[in-house]
Amino acid sequence: MTHTLSATGFTLVKKFEGFRAEALPLPQGGWVIGYGHVRVGEQGPALSKNEAAELLALDLAPFERVVNAKVTAPIKQSQFDALVSFAFSVGEEAFLQSQVLRRVNACEYVAAACALDAWRKGEVDGEVQIVEALVRRRAAEKALFLRDIALSPSPSALMRSKLDHAASILGAPAGKAQPVQVPVVALAVSPAMRLTEILKSEPATEALLLTQIAPEVDAGELTTAHAAPVARRTEQPTSRASLLRFPRIDINLAAENFGLLALLLFGLTLVAIGASILFGGRGDGANMLAGTAVFLPGFAAALMAGFSLWSGPQLEPVRA
Repeated sequence: MTHTLSATGFTLVKKFEGFRAEALPLPQGGWVIGYGHVRVGEQGPALSKNEAAELLALDLAPFERVVNAKVTAPIKQSQFDALVSFAFSVGEEAFLQSQVLRRVNACEYVAAACALDAWRKGEVDGEVQIVEALVRRRAAEKALFLRDIALSPSPSALMRSKLDHAASILGAPAGKAQPVQVPVVALAVSPAMRLTEILKSEPATEALLLTQIAPEVDAGELTTAHAAPVARRTEQPTSRASLLRFPRIDINLAAENFGLLALLLFGLTLVAIGASILFGGRGDGANMLAGTAVFLPGFAAALMAGFSLWSGPQLEPVRA
């Protein structure tokens, strides 16, 4: 079925395009006049509202043809009017690539109406930002698109509304928003933990390494870019009177050095085992491969642990 734009749809487009009797220069060249009509070349004379309406009808005709040609699902007149207004606003290419058209053709009409809300940004002073006028236009097109769709009742007592986090982000206030400062919790990774991850990649030593070296990691402490930051409580003195002047040992550094020593001993043990397999075996390919698989991770662990102990901070008393 072929549709033509109704008076309701035409009035909606006129309202949001706005009337300009005098031509206004465009940044990319040309002039805008009347109800969003682009004039090329000279500025030209002023227009009356009737003349501007006639030009708008001519400008909308190609978009009526595009919507009729590209929408394959059955739609109502109000939906056609909303789609023509939307296509005229975003342009033919953007309309053809939009989720709005895809959802309509999939007969997902409510999803198509929701997809209209995404097209609310424009370029203002060289920056792409949310434009209040576009937010209002999308809302009007959405209401028109849904107007004649059968309403499914949803009593609040039976279906209490829940927050849609994606929609709440999309529904941010119009205008240039200030960046949100998100607290970032840095996870300290000791050299021992880095070496543990390296050695875990070696199948021959993974099981032994997990039982000897790797500490248990609480999955609840792991965060991702989409998870809420994990707050870690740090005990600190609250007043000068509570400060102790007695020397104490840095427990974290002592634990780290202990882990590095354990890793060094473990690596030397693997080196010894690998050497015994390499030089004490029969010299066939299987022994050489097994000895190398044990010797190399052990050598790497011992070397890196020794270097970390040598170059890292030394364990010494500190004052609180």
